[in-house]
Amino acid sequence: MKILIAGSGAGAQALAWKLLQDSAVEKVWLAPGNPATSCAPGMENIPVSSGDVEGLARAALELKADFTLITPTQTLATGVADYFKSRGLPIIAPTCEASRLEWSKGFSKEFMKKYQIPTPCSAICESQKQAQKFADTLPLPVVIKADGMVHGGTGVVIAQDRQHVQNTLEEFFTRNVGPVLVEEFIEGEEVSYTILFDGKHYLPLAESRDYKKLLDGDKGPNTGGMGAYSPVLSSAQHDAIITQIVEPCLSALNSEGIEYTGFLYFGVMIDKKGTPSLLEINCRLGNPEVFTILERLESPLHELFILTLQKQLDKANVRWSKLVSVALQISSEGYPFTERKGDEITLPLLSDTHVFHSSVVSDDGKLISNGGRVIALSSIALTFNEARKKLYETAKQVHFEGMHYRTDIALNINTPSECN
Repeated sequence: MKILIAGSGAGAQALAWKLLQDSAVEKVWLAPGNPATSCAPGMENIPVSSGDVEGLARAALELKADFTLITPTQTLATGVADYFKSRGLPIIAPTCEASRLEWSKGFSKEFMKKYQIPTPCSAICESQKQAQKFADTLPLPVVIKADGMVHGGTGVVIAQDRQHVQNTLEEFFTRNVGPVLVEEFIEGEEVSYTILFDGKHYLPLAESRDYKKLLDGDKGPNTGGMGAYSPVLSSAQHDAIITQIVEPCLSALNSEGIEYTGFLYFGVMIDKKGTPSLLEINCRLGNPEVFTILERLESPLHELFILTLQKQLDKANVRWSKLVSVALQISSEGYPFTERKGDEITLPLLSDTHVFHSSVVSDDGKLISNGGRVIALSSIALTFNEARKKLYETAKQVHFEGMHYRTDIALNINTPSECN
């Protein structure tokens, strides 16, 4: 089996790594890939941008790929799935209309409200005055989000006081990020719950919890995610998310006539009473959650994708490791705002932790940081303490100027007595 993956980051590399653990998978092409995928056995980079829809389709046809996977949200938003399907090319990705669930907060929120899916009170605002008026009706803190796609997690701010609310709204509208979502803050524990959906049947994947704040102790600005761990949920929590969030959303997609194939990521907040609320929907594997999910997956990944294409996910017999997994992102100085680039990276030669290139380029044989989240690490072990130890021992062997990572990922976390 031969597979094409669009992407250059750690998520695309992790998918390729996992797929090639299956003996049935002969080759994985990455468009354009990264320095690690250029030399890994079974992987090959091709000179096609992950956003070049026509180029990806030509490559899939010429290479005779059995199917194509898409990792960047921006590519999903261009309608790559629609283009591939119109040409009879197998692809696991939602249509352009369906992917609006991720790249338009307004569309997503209206979708949730229409079908009474539990979600925080919110309003999409077209002007600063409108946003300020609605924010004044909410208790502090107030969540403020850009409607569309914004780089590096900077599109979400949790404003702690009224002046912070005012300053954030002024900054968002000055930046012309488009409409702004102003939302009620719900206190609780956030969970990333991901499924694979074939349009008829769904398969729950291992849940995880990510760390969105830049600094230890959940301080600093929001990011795309600085680390994650899995498992998280008790059986009761798992069932509540399925019955109150997942299945109502899938039923709503059917009612709207929205065709969907691929991953669906539900960002869920579980409050002190154990009630889940849906914060966001993503149309891909989350990052860094992808690493914890793939670490624990024991079933052949390509078989799950084939069943997805055949709309037979109800026949999947998925197996999950009883071990726990932890992931860590190492970022550049200035992330998530002004990001330092161009520093040479040194990586450990040997490690029992997996090392992925999030934002790395090659220059004359040297690995160079390219800004943002630069290196991702993931580990698996019997306990979170053991997984953390392996992870941070490897992190100490990663070196580039200005690098930063959190030191409290999965700290003092016990494996749930009942887990998915």
